Amino acid sequence: MQKGQKKSHQTRFIEYLKTSVSDHVLLANELSEMLHISKDSAYRRMRNETPLTIDEAMIICDHFKIDLTAFFEYKYQTIPFKFSKLYSGQKDLFSYFDGINQIMELGLTAGAKVTFAAEDIPVFHHFEYPKLAGFKIFYWQKAVLNDENLIGHKYKLEIIHPELLEKAKQTIEKYNQMDCEEIWTEDSIHSTLSQVLYFAESGQFDSKAYALEVMDDVLKMVEGLMRKAERSSKTLDDNRNFVLYNSEVRIGNNSIYIQSDVSNRVFISHNTFNSISTDNVSFCEETGLWMQNLIRKSTPINDVSEKHRFQFFRSLFNKIEETRKKVELC
Repeated sequence: MQKGQKKSHQTRFIEYLKTSVSDHVLLANELSEMLHISKDSAYRRMRNETPLTIDEAMIICDHFKIDLTAFFEYKYQTIPFKFSKLYSGQKDLFSYFDGINQIMELGLTAGAKVTFAAEDIPVFHHFEYPKLAGFKIFYWQKAVLNDENLIGHKYKLEIIHPELLEKAKQTIEKYNQMDCEEIWTEDSIHSTLSQVLYFAESGQFDSKAYALEVMDDVLKMVEGLMRKAERSSKTLDDNRNFVLYNSEVRIGNNSIYIQSDVSNRVFISHNTFNSISTDNVSFCEETGLWMQNLIRKSTPINDVSEKHRFQFFRSLFNKIEETRKKVELC
């Protein structure tokens, strides 16, 4: 190929396949078998001498679990997003947590940096406190996924499958190891507080004591986050991996930008707790610029910003106390 000449889609596709299969002879054998063609025909496709048909490309993608759209060029302001549909029931939630943990494991391996523009407090933080984690899971199952198995049931920790709580715990343990910037507003806590109050006012807790225990965990979560911001670390060691910003600009949705030497990806909240994601270069770059603009207009409230940190968290504590009083009247 001449210098400056762009590689064809098929060339890039085959090159990607070769990174998945170390032995090119083995790849030729696999293509020959799955496409029902001769080995010579497979080699011609690998050398881009014979075009792959759309049916052949789809067969290969199904076999190697590849997203064919990753090799497209998007010229008309249209880009692909990945999305995993969730149904009611515990099985999907197990898959949900497995997916998050896999993404975080890959991020840790690649030394990824996470920037989180948080319309709501990042849900991972809730998972550090069992009663609050259980409440979040129950809320998703009942209020969002309309799980028929929970009809007539009220929240208490015992109703949550222990393995789901364990997977939630694994999620926050991984997240605490990642290098993160989080951009909040003083209203980021509103979603969690409104969910607890809604369940209390509609009689969805097994008892008022359970509702107050969840509120206790909300307070513990925010107190813990204040300590993490104070030392700029989500762990007890000297790993300075946490920067927290207070934005006076409304964020609008939950967006996560994960950057690493391997690849970049953006996750955008969808259907309350699920997300859609893309690794489209232009979209990732645009999201990164938007987040950096937010940061420039935000106040850092880490270890060097004692006054701003105190004022910010005092506002959150006041909101928690106001909600707790309303729950006590339910």
